Amino acid sequence: MKKYSSEYFEKKFRILFDRLLVKEGFLDAVKETRKKLVLPEGGFGNESELAHYLIGKMGKDEQISLAFLAFVEDYADKNNLALAEENREEVIQAFRKEYGGKKDTTVVMTQMVFELGRDILEHHQMFTQNILFRKNKFLSKLFPETMKLIRKFWGLDLLDEHIYAHFVERYLFLGEYGVNQYIKIKLACPSCRYIGVDHFSPNRTNMSGQDKGPHSNGYVFNKEAVRRLSLHFNSVFLIIKPYATKEAVLQYIEDNWGWLKEHIIEKNTFYEQFGVHPSKIKESDLERNRLVYELYKLPKKEVVKMYNGERDFSIPNIYKEMVVSAILQEKYQIEMTSDAVKKTAARFAQNIQVKKEPKDIGDI
Repeated sequence: MKKYSSEYFEKKFRILFDRLLVKEGFLDAVKETRKKLVLPEGGFGNESELAHYLIGKMGKDEQISLAFLAFVEDYADKNNLALAEENREEVIQAFRKEYGGKKDTTVVMTQMVFELGRDILEHHQMFTQNILFRKNKFLSKLFPETMKLIRKFWGLDLLDEHIYAHFVERYLFLGEYGVNQYIKIKLACPSCRYIGVDHFSPNRTNMSGQDKGPHSNGYVFNKEAVRRLSLHFNSVFLIIKPYATKEAVLQYIEDNWGWLKEHIIEKNTFYEQFGVHPSKIKESDLERNRLVYELYKLPKKEVVKMYNGERDFSIPNIYKEMVVSAILQEKYQIEMTSDAVKKTAARFAQNIQVKKEPKDIGDI
């Protein structure tokens, strides 16, 4: 099996999502946000159900706009038409001819649900940022409320911010189904499934000074492009010119990996403050460790009551971790020393805490 196969990355995505789920207070915060947004307790069953719900919250003009977007995609596909400015009037006239005299948008509901459902499953943009939501009293609340969750539970150990943000949004609205669909779509895209590796190819929409020409001093990144690149201040950039070949790029990395790695290590200081090792997304006995943590955080009296074995833990000088160790053996057939119980509980307690803001690093 190829080392960096879809199976390899699926395992990594699952580990990252599990890290999110165990964050202290995350599940309770999700429940509270769902209640606030009047969402089902476990999220919607699929993207179609969610799309129907969102369309029902739209005003007439917003529904018409969505119907038009759905029609445009369908019309272009059926007529093998490239969507461009010169075709704008043709598409508008076709839409008016098809739906102009119909006051009820339910006639195009199937197309609307399909269009919005596709946006919901889009793995590049968060669907709560849909432009049609911005002026709607209810729908405009979705993105800010989602961002509150994202900001509250973000930690460096969750690695790529965009992956984490999509996990939160999908889980909030669609539960584990949404996360599974997101992972499935990410894995199907060879350029999107890599964790910690991405590429950005600027075009004219990313540039200011277009009237001055591409080789002038005024042709520079605009604010949007600068903001996008600034998100990766803790990264190392590799610039590839159009005339470079795949073989040359691979050889360049091999020849210069020494100092590239040095730069990566320098940036890694940013993560190492919290003991995060981004290149190692390791499997762990998450459920076992959670069990140890839940038992260990109970008062000793409560833990002793849970033990039904033959040992007498009422005598002096008996520590709680000794009782937990005995319970793990008795009820769960888990062999773990008292010292290991204490260390596992402490480590799990640290891992589920939301990481604080990192200290400034001089190099970055």
